Amino acid sequence: MKDRRSEILYIGKAKVLKNRVRSYFQNSRNLHPRTRMFLGKVDDIKFLTTNTEAEALILESNFIKKHQPKYNVLLKDDKHYPYLRLTTQEKFPRLEVVRRVKKDKATYFGPYTMVKEVRETIRLIYKIFPLRQSKDKLDGSPVRRPCLNHQMGRCLAPCAGLVSQQDYSEIVKDVSLFLKGKNTVLIKNLKAKMEAASLETRYEEAAVLRDKIAAVQTVLDKQKIISTSLEDQDVIAYCSEKEQAMAQVLIIRSGKMLGEKIFKLKSLNEMEEDETLSSFIKQYYAEETMLPAEILLPHPIEDSDLIASWLSEKKGTRVRLEVPVIGKKRDLIRMAEENANFAMRMEQDKGEVGTRSLEELQTALGLKNFPEVIEGFDLSNISGSHAVGSMVVFENAFAEKSRFRRYKIKTVKGIDDYAMLREVMTRRYSRLLEENAPLPNLILIDGGKGHLHAGQDVLQALDLENRIDLACIAKGKFRNNLATDEVYLPQKKKPVLFKENSPSRFLMQRIRDEAHRFAISYHRKLRGKKTLESPLESIPGIGKKRRLMLLKQFGNLENIQKASLEDLTALPGITRNLAERLQTTQNQEKAKI
Repeated sequence: MKDRRSEILYIGKAKVLKNRVRSYFQNSRNLHPRTRMFLGKVDDIKFLTTNTEAEALILESNFIKKHQPKYNVLLKDDKHYPYLRLTTQEKFPRLEVVRRVKKDKATYFGPYTMVKEVRETIRLIYKIFPLRQSKDKLDGSPVRRPCLNHQMGRCLAPCAGLVSQQDYSEIVKDVSLFLKGKNTVLIKNLKAKMEAASLETRYEEAAVLRDKIAAVQTVLDKQKIISTSLEDQDVIAYCSEKEQAMAQVLIIRSGKMLGEKIFKLKSLNEMEEDETLSSFIKQYYAEETMLPAEILLPHPIEDSDLIASWLSEKKGTRVRLEVPVIGKKRDLIRMAEENANFAMRMEQDKGEVGTRSLEELQTALGLKNFPEVIEGFDLSNISGSHAVGSMVVFENAFAEKSRFRRYKIKTVKGIDDYAMLREVMTRRYSRLLEENAPLPNLILIDGGKGHLHAGQDVLQALDLENRIDLACIAKGKFRNNLATDEVYLPQKKKPVLFKENSPSRFLMQRIRDEAHRFAISYHRKLRGKKTLESPLESIPGIGKKRRLMLLKQFGNLENIQKASLEDLTALPGITRNLAERLQTTQNQEKAKI
């Protein structure tokens, strides 16, 4: 459903479209307040047909994610949680952290809710199991000498050909059991190996196995058994208030709690509970690939049979949706609801702190507009080289990282920060005006009076000086061994100072620091990329393949410089003209040195 400006208000699906649409346009007294609210704005209805209900369900979820309609439930924190990928499709598998699960015959474990948790798991695995850590592509033949890990007893050195594929696969099986949480089976296997080694008087090997058993037992003691049925379950609950809700997903695998996920839901607009939960489930599982056998819900939802059928087809085995009333499963729902309530209270507290800091900022700086949306700018360069600018967005005192932007300086040569700032701001706000996009309430620049004047020039040129507030934040003099921040404003000669514990001061510092971090990370990336460039890349006709072929044939740049025209033209794809250009360019580079 669209409004008169063709903006999408609501996306839905129906088995019988006529009946679904007609249900909206009936006596307004029978309609939900939310429905009455957006129907008054509907100017047009568009539709697509699909072959099956499952296709319609998937399409609805994809469209909601893409278009973010105002009157649909929106899954805001749609992040990709980390997984551990064991490359079992290789002869000598290794572990790595990934954000997406692919159909590449590797074995995936997770999802994990924190990268720190993943890193700790990997460190523990490398400590217990001698799994390789290199990224070499191995076929069993040696490619290099053993590394320090082998000397420390933490790797079997398959890269040096010191272990057979069969022996290495035994280690991989143990790692797989550990990551699947089947530690009782793993301990049983390790004990059998230890006893066999002891009987054969291989006491050093038996001692190593004993230490592994102790390490795995420690992990087993820490794991909390949630379900004695040892099932894979997702437990879903949520807490809603006004136009926002917090959804909680408890992840249980093999009866053990692996972690939790929290999601913010927006644009509820008094939506019915079953529709809210149904919409969340469809959007959440559209992205998930590691599905449980059972999903526990706090109450029934619409399309439950259809969703179960869709997830079962996606998983390849049956997925059940259950609404427990009593027993341990109901206790899990209550646990998830308590966590969702706690997350909602924390979010509300953060919102109150953010509102107070914005109100204080407006009062202290005398801003015309309430600074709901603040855009911060910073620059980064070394003597004018690899100059870049950054723009960060904070809405209601919190960073909106998806709206951050970075800029390569195009028109300014040499060291001129003010000209660079004018270029970046002009590019930013000219585009917003062209697209008729919303403008920020406040622009905050990392800098002093000179940067303030440069910002004023841009706003005056674009006729925005009365529509957007402007301020610059700079580090001032030291007071009590602390550098105080000075905020410069147009039409004010003296800077505004804030108390050390001022919430608005902390907010401005966060914006400045985030803009600085974003700018300097981009500058380092460009500088590092330039450092790694080969002189061969500047020669017309020499691409990546030919560059690698030349280096493989001659070994290094010095040997390429010494090569004759006959040696160069003997290579496939190297013509005489290209060989002459290659020699000329290489001689010029040598002359520079």
